[in-house]
Amino acid sequence: MAMTPATRSLLRRAGWAGLIVAGLAALLALALGALPFGLLRPAIERRIAARLGAPAHIGAIRRLQAFSYTPDIVIEDVRIEQPGWVGGGDFLRARAVTMRLPVFKLLFGGVKPDALVIDGLEVALVRDASGRSNWKGRPRPADAPPATTGPGLTRLTIRDGRLSLRDAKRQLSVAGPFAVTGASGLRLAASGTFLGTPARLDVTGGRIDGIDPAAAWPVELHLVSPALRLEAKGTTDGVLNTHRFGATVTARAPTLKNLDRAIEAGLFGTRPIALIAQVRHDARDWYLDRIGGGIGRSRFVGKASILKRDGRTRIDAQMRASQFDFDDLADEAGRARAAASKAAIGPRVLPPTRINLSHLWRTDGTIAFRVDHLLSGGGTVFRTLRGQLRLDHQVLTVDRLVATLATGRMTGVIRVDHRSGRPKLSTDLRLEGMTLDTLVGSPDDITGIVRGRIALSGQGDTVREALSHADGSAAIVSNAGTIKAVVADVLGQDLGGTIKQAILHPSERVPLRCLVAAFRARGGVLTPNPLAIDTGSSIGRGSGRIDLRDERIALTLAGRTRDDPALRIVDPIRIGGTLSKPAIAIAGSDAPSGKPGVGGFFKALGRSIGEAIGLGDKPAPRPAFAPLDCARLSAAALR
Repeated sequence: MAMTPATRSLLRRAGWAGLIVAGLAALLALALGALPFGLLRPAIERRIAARLGAPAHIGAIRRLQAFSYTPDIVIEDVRIEQPGWVGGGDFLRARAVTMRLPVFKLLFGGVKPDALVIDGLEVALVRDASGRSNWKGRPRPADAPPATTGPGLTRLTIRDGRLSLRDAKRQLSVAGPFAVTGASGLRLAASGTFLGTPARLDVTGGRIDGIDPAAAWPVELHLVSPALRLEAKGTTDGVLNTHRFGATVTARAPTLKNLDRAIEAGLFGTRPIALIAQVRHDARDWYLDRIGGGIGRSRFVGKASILKRDGRTRIDAQMRASQFDFDDLADEAGRARAAASKAAIGPRVLPPTRINLSHLWRTDGTIAFRVDHLLSGGGTVFRTLRGQLRLDHQVLTVDRLVATLATGRMTGVIRVDHRSGRPKLSTDLRLEGMTLDTLVGSPDDITGIVRGRIALSGQGDTVREALSHADGSAAIVSNAGTIKAVVADVLGQDLGGTIKQAILHPSERVPLRCLVAAFRARGGVLTPNPLAIDTGSSIGRGSGRIDLRDERIALTLAGRTRDDPALRIVDPIRIGGTLSKPAIAIAGSDAPSGKPGVGGFFKALGRSIGEAIGLGDKPAPRPAFAPLDCARLSAAALR
C-alpha cells in the first residue's frame, strides 16, 4: 500500500529527530569523556563542609588524561579547617590527592574511588573532654542501618604523612609520621603522653596494593605507657574496615580505670590488672568471645556480648572466678578515700557501695557470675558466691544468689529500683545452716544451728545510706543448741549459780532451747521484736535499739532462772559499742571485754548482797519464769 504524503513527512521528521538525539548522545558521551572536573570544585567544597561542619578549600582539580571514561583526577592543595569549637587550625591538609573515577558511575552517585595516592597528608584529630570529635561529622539518622563495610580500596599510597591526636577525654596526646606503601603497608609511629605519662602509639597494617578490598586485612596496635600497656593483633573484614574486625587484645595497667580511658566501657578503679581477650566488633555490636586474667589477687574467665539496639545497650555476660577479693575493686585513690572516711567516722560494717543507676539509664542486660573462693585481707566467713545480675530499665536485680559460708549458706534476692527519685534498695536474704559459734566468734560458750532472714528496704545513693533509712525486719533464730552453764546463770542473773559453776563446773553445758533475735526496722533503727533466749534453766529478754545510721548498739538483756536465787546479779547484760566493735558489759563491768575485774566483781557482789538484805532502792518486780514458745517465736521471726 502506497504511503500518503503525510506519512512520508512524519517518517522524515522522526528520522531527523533520531539523528539529532543520537548526535546529542554522542556529543554527551564525548563531553563526559573529557569532563572538566574543575567545574565541580565548588560543589565538592560545599559537600565536604556540610559533612564535617567546617569550611573546605581546594586549590585546583585537574584530570591527567585528556579523554577517558575512567580518568585519573588530581585534587591539589586540599585544606579542611577545624570546626569552630576546636579554636583554629586545619583538620586536614594535602598537597595532592590522585584518584581514579568512573565517569558513568559518577552520574548515578555512590561512586567510590578504588585507588588513592595522597602526597603531603597532615591530619589533626581533636576530641574535647565531653567526647565531641572533629572526625565524626554529622550523626547518622537513628533509623539508618549500621555501617558494615570499609572504603573498598584496592590500592592506597600515602607519602610524607603526619598524624596528630589530641583526645582530652582519653587524656591521650600523640603525634608522628605515617605512611602507606606497597612494600610495607600501613605504618604509624607516634609519641606523646597518656594520662600524664610518656606514651608511644604504633599501628601497622598489611599492604594495600592490588588486593581484594573485601579480604581479611591484618592490623596491629601497640600503646605503651607506664599508665597502660595495650596491644591488639587481628584482622579487619576488608581493608581499613573499622566496622567489622576481630583481634586478640592484651592489657596491663596499675588500675582498670586506665584501660577504660582507652576503650571507654564505663569501668572503675581497681588494683593492677593483667587481661587478655578475644574481641569481635560487628557494626554496632561488640563480642568478648573469651576474656580472662587477673585483677590484684582475683583470677577469672568469662565471655560477654554488648549489643546496640533502639538506642539502648544490652550486655549479656558469664563470669567465673577461681578466686576473688572484693578489695581488688578499689584503686589507691579509692582505698585512700575509704581510709579517710574510716578515720572521720570510724570503722563501718555497712558498705558504701554506690547503687545510683543514673549513668545506666540506657543499659540493660544479664550477668551470671560464680566465685569458687572468696578472699579477704581481714578474713571472711564467706567461701563461695554465685548468682545472676539483671538490669532492666534502671531496675537492678541480683537473684539466684547463693553464698556459702564457713558453715551454712545465704540465699535470696537484692533489688535496686532507680526508675524515679532516689535509688530504692530492697533485700530478702535467708541464712541457713550457719553455726552460732561462727556467728558470735565464741565456740566454747554457745553452739547451735542458725537460721535467719533480712528483709529491709530503704532509699539512698549507697548501700550504707539506704540501710540507714531502712524499714522492714531482720532476724536470726537458733534451736536445739548448747550453752555453758555458767553463761546460762549469768543470763539468768544468778550470782550464786554463776560463782558455783565457775569454780566447780566451768565446762558444764546445758541445752539451749532457742535463741530468737528478731528486730523491727523503722527509719534505720532496729528494735527487738523480740530478743529472747531460753536455756531451760534460765530465760533472758532484750530491749533497746541498734541504730544503722551510726551503727551503734544499745541493747540490754535481763533474765531470771527457774529457781529464784538467793543472790541475784542486779545489773543486766548490756551490749553496746558498734556493729564493727561490739562491747558486752556483764555484772556492771565497764571493760570493753565485758569481763569484770576484781573491783567490778566485788561491786556486783556488794550490790547483790545489798538487794538481798533490802538495802538500797527497792528492786523492780521480776517477771515470773515462763518458758518461751520457741516454735511460735522462731516461725514468726522468719516469716
